[in-house]
Amino acid sequence: MAPPKKIIALTPLELNQYQICLFRREGKNKWHIVRILIENAPKSKVEAIEKMKLISEQLKIPWQKKPLKDVTRKRLHNSEKRKARKQAQLAARATKPPILTFDGTSLGRPGISASAAVIEMPDLTYHTTTKFLPRAFADDAEYEGLIIGLEKAKELGISKLEIKGDSQMVIYQISGKYLIKPNSKFLDYREQVLNLLSDFDAYSLCWIPRKQNKLADKAADKCLKENQPTYSKSFAEEYLESLIYGDLDYYL
Repeated sequence: MAPPKKIIALTPLELNQYQICLFRREGKNKWHIVRILIENAPKSKVEAIEKMKLISEQLKIPWQKKPLKDVTRKRLHNSEKRKARKQAQLAARATKPPILTFDGTSLGRPGISASAAVIEMPDLTYHTTTKFLPRAFADDAEYEGLIIGLEKAKELGISKLEIKGDSQMVIYQISGKYLIKPNSKFLDYREQVLNLLSDFDAYSLCWIPRKQNKLADKAADKCLKENQPTYSKSFAEEYLESLIYGDLDYYL
């Protein structure tokens, strides 16, 4: 594989028109387009070459006069298509309401747990909120994740919301698809969630697979890792180590 290097290249557009681009070569026939330096290219090849020399001196990188291969030109064209597709996706996303994803994780039944919620706004900005639970079950952490997410959405002034989570129990209990046994603690959770949902003009509930809930999942894992207590040895463990490795004077 060839060593990585940067090259400024001329790309012919139409008759006597050239476009100046900056490329980085990552290997044999593998090019990565960094950016287009000049959108309105010089009309003559001589003028383009002079501009190339100037840019090459400023950036201190080599350049080539020969036209790029068809594969490279196709990569440039595909890059522009991806940019246009992304802009279209952003425009389509702007018409949809914010999306709330939530998750909860636990180390034990019960054990130390963490809840997280991520709100994706139409402009693709994200608001994350987390909560550490010293002792809880995984289902409790899931409900807490939804609750703190709804509270955050209310704080942001959101009126319409799409709610997505990978816990079928929570989603279907809230929607009424799953029945809750009398005297169950989940009745209180459901009532609390419904009270929060009553403050929104419109909302929707949707179950998603775990692999589509990565943002909330990572936020919950991060919260749990940051708040997980450090392990400390007991007196008995320290005494046993002293029996094995010596240094009994401290305990005698």
